[in-house]
Order: sequence, then C-alpha cells, then structure tokens
Amino acid sequence: MAYTIVNSYIPGSLYKLKAPYPMKPEYITIHNTYNDATAANEIAYMTRNNTVVGYHVAIDDKQAVQAIPFTRNAYHAGDGQGKGNRASIGIEICYSKSGGTKYVAAEENTVEYVAHILKQYGWGIDRVKWHRDWSGKNCPHRIIEEGRTQSVKDRISAKLKELNNPAPPKEEVIRMFKPSSATLKAAYEQFLTGAIKDGTIAAKWLTDLKANKLSLDDALALKVIVDQRKK
Repeated sequence: MAYTIVNSYIPGSLYKLKAPYPMKPEYITIHNTYNDATAANEIAYMTRNNTVVGYHVAIDDKQAVQAIPFTRNAYHAGDGQGKGNRASIGIEICYSKSGGTKYVAAEENTVEYVAHILKQYGWGIDRVKWHRDWSGKNCPHRIIEEGRTQSVKDRISAKLKELNNPAPPKEEVIRMFKPSSATLKAAYEQFLTGAIKDGTIAAKWLTDLKANKLSLDDALALKVIVDQRKK
C-alpha cells in the first residue's frame, strides 16, 4: 500500500450539519476536487466551513483521510435526498486541477482504496458511481474530460479481482548440497564424521548427506559451526 489511512473525523457537534442521517452504504461515489490541496487540507476546510457539503474521504498521493464514518451520510452528490447523498460513500481525489504526478499517484491510491471498500462490503464494480451519475455535474472532471471513465473502473475491477483471488505464496526453492565430484563428497563426509565423533554435531547430518537430503544452506552452516567450535 503506497499510502497511509488517517482518521480525522469531524466532531460530533457537526453531525447535524454535515452528516445528519444514519446510513447503510450502497454505493461509492468518486469525485475530483478541482483544486490542488492535500487530503488533510481538504478535510480541514470541510470541517471548518459552515456549509452542509461534505464527503467521507479525501485521497492524495500520500494519505487517505477519512472525516465521516461510513455509517453516516454526507451531502456530496448533489441529488438532495437521493441515494447519492443518502446511501453512497463520497470519495474526493486530490490534485485534480493541475494534474501531474501527484494527481496520478492520488488516483492510483483511490483505485486501491475503492477496491478495498468493495471487497469489505462484498460488492462489485457496479457499486462505483461518478458524481455525474447522480446530478449530471461534470465530476470527476479530469477523469471524464480525459475519456477515462471506463479505464478507471477497469483498474478498480482488476484490483478487486486481485484482492479476491490473491496469488498463492511462492514455494521456497530449497537448493540441495550437490558436491561437484565424488572426491569432494567423500571429503565432506569425512569432515562430518570427525565432527560427529567429537560430539560437535548430531549424526543426522551425515545421514542426510548420504541420502542426498542435505541442503546447501545447512552444509555451509555446518562448516561454520564446526570451525567455530574448534577454536
């Protein structure tokens, strides 16, 4: 994860203004901020102004800052008492005015964040909406104007698929100790035999060598151990 998740909730005293209703979320609504403020500054501005407008999370190139719990509504979709405002999680992507590398990173963080929410609720990509879907507003403006509405959803879908079907962990490849000649194997066998007689190591190591079950790492470690104990 290339970003950190920060909880910076609005005070309960602002719920009446910013998040007056309990909410059981059904959708995620994506916005572009149309300015170049950080996520922390976006949330700070939303918290201190006296309008009803709000959103749940702002995401920049470094942080996803949550201001309103997903169990409360926020007025971000412009559809009055419709499902945009009353049943969707509002997410703002920062740095959208000027674009550039910071915006690219913020959008990529949003793709990952949204995929995690979808997985959390057991949803599919059909639950992801644009601000435009609720009110017709040209938002998220950068994604829309660059003709990337489908490609962004495809990226979210790909990330969700990855989360739902994680690749199995790669099995560790154990390299076995394979002396390059019979002479070298005999010399190492003699080395182990001497160490066993001295009580330096257990007999199992010689047994493993003869059965070709001694790993290269163990063979090297045994040499170091025996040499150190002889000092």
